[in-house]
Amino acid sequence: MRTWWRRRRRKELTDAQFAQIEGWADRARQALSQYGSLEDCLERSGIHWQISQSPHVVAGVRMRAQLDLNSRRLTIYAGALAELQTEQRGRKLVERVILSHEVFHLLCPDCPGSVHEAAAHWFAAEVTGLQEFPGIWDLTTE
Repeated sequence: MRTWWRRRRRKELTDAQFAQIEGWADRARQALSQYGSLEDCLERSGIHWQISQSPHVVAGVRMRAQLDLNSRRLTIYAGALAELQTEQRGRKLVERVILSHEVFHLLCPDCPGSVHEAAAHWFAAEVTGLQEFPGIWDLTTE
């Protein structure tokens, strides 16, 4: 995570920021424990999710997924799944990581903008049992 933070922010992650990220991921995990699964969380929150074949790069910006609370829809882009899939990282795992990341945003809408992406990545890693920080995947596709 520290490498990702340094590349994204061009400064070091402080211990206080790291603790804040862990704290928000813990809150999300506790909130998720009220549901049977990620899918149950989405369903009970009235969110329909789908995998879309639409382009995931718009105006040079890569989107892995889009959570739209107004339309109550979560869209995961198939192109993003294909782009992030590797021999060691199967499509289903990538899908679960992206789904977990977006569920974090649903569960913790009050997470401060300064740490919300890092906390969502941290939460996704914990929920899926990843041994790496998934935010680093984006660094290899930029």
